[in-house]
Amino acid sequence: MQVQPQELITGISPSPPSAERTAVCCELIYSVARSGEPVRLKVRGLSMLPALWPGDEITVRQCAHADLEPGKIVLFYREGKLTAHRVQRVADDQVFTRGDTLTQCDEPIAVDQIAGCVESILRGQRRITPAYSAGQRMIAAVLRRSNLCLRIALRAHRMTRFSSQA
Repeated sequence: MQVQPQELITGISPSPPSAERTAVCCELIYSVARSGEPVRLKVRGLSMLPALWPGDEITVRQCAHADLEPGKIVLFYREGKLTAHRVQRVADDQVFTRGDTLTQCDEPIAVDQIAGCVESILRGQRRITPAYSAGQRMIAAVLRRSNLCLRIALRAHRMTRFSSQA
């Protein structure tokens, strides 16, 4: 799931940023998170449904190599982008991640590419811990296999979000 660093830094969503500007913002956020400071980011994309929805804000904090275990959501930096995906397995200095609604794992990432672990999710006014329940696993499996179910879930989420804002 991609993050929107320019919304966090400026507080607004400017016209489409250049790839270079986005890469610089992502690198800055990665460096701050790696220094031990917590970082709060707005997420976008669908790869981590139902754990992360577009518009959720995640708080990321640096985590030790020993804390990297299957089920944790990590934020990693690669090719000028930040991505939040779930750890599938750890082998030596490589971490294998996958978005919950994706069918295949990402290319392995080095431990030093990980900015940190997601410690909390802010959805509207609710703070959520990033646990991975059996129910979430089942919903993710359905969304992974059915575009129709994915569209229905997104529409229901938008309706719920807009009705709670009114």
